[in-house]
Amino acid sequence: MSRTGLFAIVCLLQPVLAAAQADYPNTSAMGSMADRKSAWYRQCLSVQHVQPPARELPPPGSLHGLRGCGAENLYYDTRARPGASPADWDKVRHCAYAESDASVLMMLYANGYGVSRNDGLAVRYACSLAAAPAEMDGRVAHLNERMQHHEAQPFDQCDDITSGFMGSHCAAIEERLGSKERSGKLAALMKSWQPGQQAAAARLQQALEQFAARRADQETDMSGTLRGALAIEARAVEMDLFAHDVRDAERGKLPRYSEQQYQQLDKKLNQVYQRLMQHPQQEGAPALGHGTVTKEGVTLTQRAWLAYRDAWVALGAARYPGVAPHAWKALLTQRRIEQLEEFES
Repeated sequence: MSRTGLFAIVCLLQPVLAAAQADYPNTSAMGSMADRKSAWYRQCLSVQHVQPPARELPPPGSLHGLRGCGAENLYYDTRARPGASPADWDKVRHCAYAESDASVLMMLYANGYGVSRNDGLAVRYACSLAAAPAEMDGRVAHLNERMQHHEAQPFDQCDDITSGFMGSHCAAIEERLGSKERSGKLAALMKSWQPGQQAAAARLQQALEQFAARRADQETDMSGTLRGALAIEARAVEMDLFAHDVRDAERGKLPRYSEQQYQQLDKKLNQVYQRLMQHPQQEGAPALGHGTVTKEGVTLTQRAWLAYRDAWVALGAARYPGVAPHAWKALLTQRRIEQLEEFES
């Protein structure tokens, strides 16, 4: 590369490189807890001036067009793609530089995805991230250990999290990937279904979205620092159960409950629900005594569940006519009982 071209790249990347150096090491999330005598702080200073090779920087004039490219999503999508090419990783890296995404750059250089592995540069980008003290300490120590032992195990930004914020962020990353995989498999299963069956499945999935959202928002304790992660997990559980039920049904593993079994389950569900609604109100605390979960929240979720249950019955009639409606109701009622009983413990 000519000196003119290199100069152009450096000029274009000046804001990016400056951002990486600002408040370095990045103690913005630590307040008074930043310890300048700690091992992680000293290690950060030792790599402060490590720079990426010029050949690995974006081409001159490309940064503006890369804004909004979504470096993090692009990184995880590329990592999940079998046989990702060097050109694919170039796109990820250029996007990360355009968005000043130190997390993605840290992972790229720690793992050697599309670049020569550069542990020192990975540590430098790690030190540029806003993190709680324990999180920064664990992440830098982890990278140093990988460097010393030449570990090949993939490194991820979520490996050493300690904060509720990052717990929620990493849960969202995992669920986004899980959702893509789940949706792809369901689409493949339903591709050959008749139009009426596909329409019933679409209505069922809409009802599922509503029920899963209620489970996440209304029946999850949102009082702790991990509330975001717990809500994402609660929603994902319902989505996974639905996908599992469809796969089972397509393989011929269908519910075979009797009418009497359903009536017994329905009666038990009503009893559990009524006990919850009669739970004594405690002054200054949520009605059910389970963090932020309230009677009103359970009622809203129950209504969404009834719509979801009935939508499953409609799909069952369209796609699996040999299964009696009460069998689908029994399957879902048994699960709902278990969910509501959790609030009685």
